[in-house]
Amino acid sequence: MTAPPAAPLASSLFAWLLTYLIHSTVLLGVAWLVTRRRRLEPGVSDLLWKVALLASLVTGTIQARLRLSTPAAVTLPAAPSVGEPGTVRNNESPARPTAEHTSTTSTTSTTSTALFTPSIPLLTVLLWAAVALASSLYYVARRLILVGRLADRRAVSDGPLAATLADLQRATGYRRRVRLTMARTISSPVALGLSEICVPELALSELGAEQQRSMLAHELAHLARRDSVWLAGASLIERFFFFQPLNRLARRELETTAEYLSDEWAMRKTGSAVSLAKCLATVAEWIQASPLGVPVAGLAERRSLLVARIARLLDGRLPSSPASRRGWAIAAALGVVATIAAAPRVSQPSPPVPLSVPERGDYVRSPSPEGRGGQGVRTRTGSGGEDTTVVKALIARLKDENAGVRRAAAHSLGQLGDPRAVQPLIVVLADSDAEVRSTAVDALADLEDPRAIGPIAGLLKDPVADVRHNALSALSHWEQGVPTAPVVALLDDPSADVRHEAVDLLEHLHARSAGSAIARLIHDPSADVRSAVVQALGNLGAQSGAAAITEALGDANADVRHAALSALNDLKAPIAEATLLNLMKDASADVRQRAAELAGERSVVAAIPALRRLIDDPRGDVREAATEALGHIADPAARQALQAALQSPDPKVRRAAAEALGQDP
Repeated sequence: MTAPPAAPLASSLFAWLLTYLIHSTVLLGVAWLVTRRRRLEPGVSDLLWKVALLASLVTGTIQARLRLSTPAAVTLPAAPSVGEPGTVRNNESPARPTAEHTSTTSTTSTTSTALFTPSIPLLTVLLWAAVALASSLYYVARRLILVGRLADRRAVSDGPLAATLADLQRATGYRRRVRLTMARTISSPVALGLSEICVPELALSELGAEQQRSMLAHELAHLARRDSVWLAGASLIERFFFFQPLNRLARRELETTAEYLSDEWAMRKTGSAVSLAKCLATVAEWIQASPLGVPVAGLAERRSLLVARIARLLDGRLPSSPASRRGWAIAAALGVVATIAAAPRVSQPSPPVPLSVPERGDYVRSPSPEGRGGQGVRTRTGSGGEDTTVVKALIARLKDENAGVRRAAAHSLGQLGDPRAVQPLIVVLADSDAEVRSTAVDALADLEDPRAIGPIAGLLKDPVADVRHNALSALSHWEQGVPTAPVVALLDDPSADVRHEAVDLLEHLHARSAGSAIARLIHDPSADVRSAVVQALGNLGAQSGAAAITEALGDANADVRHAALSALNDLKAPIAEATLLNLMKDASADVRQRAAELAGERSVVAAIPALRRLIDDPRGDVREAATEALGHIADPAARQALQAALQSPDPKVRRAAAEALGQDP
């Protein structure tokens, strides 16, 4: 029986894939060991990872072309030959086979068939091709989704941002044409392809001139280094050769070194590390939970790397000049040559020459456990320990000498939600910078740990109004355990925003005992505070506050009068008919509408003439509310008014009148 025509090609490809697995494990593993055991500059790490990633694709082919016989070479077993009935093999008579020949042939055939059948290479290659194709198509689909998200980006050809980019190109000698675009669907600047920089709309309003210059310099560095092409190539290698988990590590390391090297390039060209660090801290606050979906060369796409980059910029650890990579390039080249000369190569069997069957351990134990197992340990360590590393790095930055870095670190700790950050953030509540204290309060509020209640309550006496305001807002994250006495004390705070927040917090805590203290603010200079007081008294359900709310019906601010009407209705408190009729003539349409609704709900017969007049009110909502209110009053005069409303030019009024007339009076 003849083997299918695809079998030799499948066997050859299968052997190459096994060789690639061995060589990539060796080269990428060495790169990992060297970069982890020695503190190398990002430029050197970038070189080693790129050489290891690309050399793994060609070393096996070079071995095959040169027909090198390496010390640990492995030859795949030959497929067993199955002769047709009556076929004579080895020039021996079929009638008289020797016992030795029979035994040898039987043993070899049985062993070979048990270990390796002709269909295994073909099936394995087909399975690899299917998975690799599906994974690669998924990556392409994600790229197309990214293109779709950026479809509405617009070109920025003039203005200060375009002028800054042009000045940077002249200063750096970057001669290739760069297209600058802007999009609202991204939260971090990115370099697209070889010639485009796309920035978020927030970059114009939230970043200063120096920060914009640092941002554009960073993205220009990505274009100069062709990082977009490298990341796309590394992503495809990762997906095409999915059975090698070290490829994922290589791609992530290339992302990391690309950011560090672009930071260095931008710092050298702009001469300011602080402006770039501030830019990173600002962009960190824009980053959304949802990433772009594929690795891109952007300013801050990897949030977990931001703090380390900011610290590296501000600590002055950047090299004064680009590190010389000649020695490491020579070492990398020698490593590739050594791999070609000594690394095991898996080869397909040669049909004309009988080949012995290799032991299973010759080609199974070597690449599989060492390659997958070793990387499996690394992967678990990397992914499992990354959050711990990030949290520790952020906590360390809470003591940074730069207030902006401390603020960014506190904000990020709140976003991560790790309880280990609670105590360090509590310490930061005593920071000398008011913005840092405010950010720490917000972060503790996000963590919602009861241990923070007392320390945050202590900031209610902070000398800075914004800090007191943030502390009040943060305490609203808890239902119990919040002391009310210091909150009541802030009802007399000089800041209207603080007084407003104090009223809202007491309402949130259902502090009915504070009703009288809240009622004292009914004449507060701030209309927003008076409105909050009225709403709080109504929601607390304290009848003792009804007098203050009634007094607010004559407030100079329409919002306060409207809130007072709603609050009195919530309390089921009486409203004088004369007051209600007067409010139906109010200058505010919202107040007139609410007064009409209450007149209907309370069946105020004396309000019928006023409601009839409101059917012709300039405001449509008022007309409709007055018509519906007449339908709630069981009085002949109300029904006459409804009949007249059937002739209104407003169709909503006519409909409401028709519906009301159909109900029992």
